[in-house]
Amino acid sequence: WSLLNISMPGADIGATSAWDISTGSTANVVGVVDSGIDYTHPDLAANIWSAPASFTVTMGWGQLTCPAGSHGYNAIIRSCDPRDDNHHGTHVSGTIGAIGNNALGVAGVNWTTRIMGLKFLDASGSGSTSDAIDAIEFAMQAKTVFGIAANVRVLSNSWGGSGFSQALLDEINKANSN
Repeated sequence: WSLLNISMPGADIGATSAWDISTGSTANVVGVVDSGIDYTHPDLAANIWSAPASFTVTMGWGQLTCPAGSHGYNAIIRSCDPRDDNHHGTHVSGTIGAIGNNALGVAGVNWTTRIMGLKFLDASGSGSTSDAIDAIEFAMQAKTVFGIAANVRVLSNSWGGSGFSQALLDEINKANSN
């Protein structure tokens, strides 16, 4: 029902009223576990998380060193470039944190935030459970390495699956504890 639904009052999320109090903060990072993110998009670029320094994560398949300035993780090709080739992750990121009041495109719920791209869905929107687990794991390890500079507090998971996975549930529970 979007940010402001005038035809059905109370059915929206109340963002416009909330903006009178706050339009967001860079204190927390939202990890978007999806098809990646267009981190050059003019409505998103200023709100994209960037690694403050080079760092190394250890995944089940081995180690990956990401350069300073990278924006997240691509579990499909095991790289530090979560560029979106499907556009769903970019769409979700816009809802979360497109810059508001800038005369461009849309306004996200948080006009000021940090968004980390965690790509596990490919150009067709398909992905594996193991890659979703790796994407979540990357976010937790980045948070451990950088502390408040990668304070991942929320994971957005706008996707479905074909059935229950204990391994995915275990990773979600681990993220929750983290």
